[in-house]
Amino acid sequence: MTIINGGTKGNNGRSARRTTTKKIKLEQKLLLTLGCCATFLFVRYIRHDNSTTASLGRQAMMNRLGQLKEADKKNRKGGGSNSGRMLQIRRAMTDPNYDTYDKLLAQQILSAQANLIDVSFQNQHMLEEDDYSGVIGQFCPLNFQVQKDNPPDSPMFRDVVSKSDGCDGENVITVDLKEAVTLAREFDAFATENEFDAAYYNVPNQLQLKGVVFHESRCGSTLAANTMMAMNPMKHRVYSESSPPIAAIKACGELYENCSVEAGANLLRDIIYMMGRSNDPNEENLFFKFQSITTRNMDTFRKAFPETPWMYLYREPVEVMMSQLNVPQMRMANCVRSHTHSEMVSRFVARSGYRPPDLDDEEWCAIHLATLCESAIMNLNDADGLGMAVNYHKDLVHDFLDTVFPKHFNVPLDQEAI
Repeated sequence: MTIINGGTKGNNGRSARRTTTKKIKLEQKLLLTLGCCATFLFVRYIRHDNSTTASLGRQAMMNRLGQLKEADKKNRKGGGSNSGRMLQIRRAMTDPNYDTYDKLLAQQILSAQANLIDVSFQNQHMLEEDDYSGVIGQFCPLNFQVQKDNPPDSPMFRDVVSKSDGCDGENVITVDLKEAVTLAREFDAFATENEFDAAYYNVPNQLQLKGVVFHESRCGSTLAANTMMAMNPMKHRVYSESSPPIAAIKACGELYENCSVEAGANLLRDIIYMMGRSNDPNEENLFFKFQSITTRNMDTFRKAFPETPWMYLYREPVEVMMSQLNVPQMRMANCVRSHTHSEMVSRFVARSGYRPPDLDDEEWCAIHLATLCESAIMNLNDADGLGMAVNYHKDLVHDFLDTVFPKHFNVPLDQEAI
């Protein structure tokens, strides 16, 4: 195993968007206090109802939502589906006369019974280093137990989503992400400051981000994710190639032509915060395995979490290429297709003196992998020990258990994992 010790742009118009009056600030403070009080009263109320989600568990939650959805259909012409409908989460939690079904949907998000599964951007969106707008979040109640019980059977985030009963398109909750994050942070801070009993008030716990996996692809990254889960399924939550983080990491463009690295990092922090809220009191540690393409912008992650350790998994390039190109049509391989939309690949070709018409599919694949490794090396050399490069081999799991997890991620091994 190899261990390596291991740029920004601003945005205009920021001052205009930050301008606010004392009256608005006062209204925000009043809304914070009143909103949190209303939230906790509502959470307490539904917790002690015989049909509440917390007392009767996951199936009761789905049953209750079904009942309220049917009632909602009767009250709304052609309504009853969440698909395409934006939930006004703050109003749902603070307006006593608001729709009961929407209140329960909002409560699912605040109590972390519904989890962030996807992020998208409206046409008119804005990303700055301390603010953003026009970012849409989608939530649904994930069944992490299917992954905990058998990681190899549900190794990817998409597997967990597909096996979660409440995550079909009709039940997905759509909200303005900034509004949801702000309310969730207020909710969590209010609970902490007032020392609310987490079990009584159904307050989620914030998991500790212990480590992140970047990789070259086809190099044992899924084994890494499964091992992180198998180490201690009760205490660990592992997101393997989940959708929301990559949306933030890629949002500013490969070369940060759309916004600054700080802006991407700001959005990523909020996304990880929401994904790290848990309604399972046994969970403690949080891990991510990102998609291989995020390696090109791993500085966004490093800016967002400058003290979190990470590793980069790599493999003999020829072996990676053989695996990548083992598809019916070589030109459709991920490593080949990337040259049609990657600025990094274009720059690599330009500075290397190649002519794009002269390159075949194998060469495009090699260049794609080269850009990943080039970015990884640059970040590893600048990581001051927080980054670790791990080479793929047949006994890779021993490197995870002997070095990466206990010594780099500082996560003690469960005896059963050993």
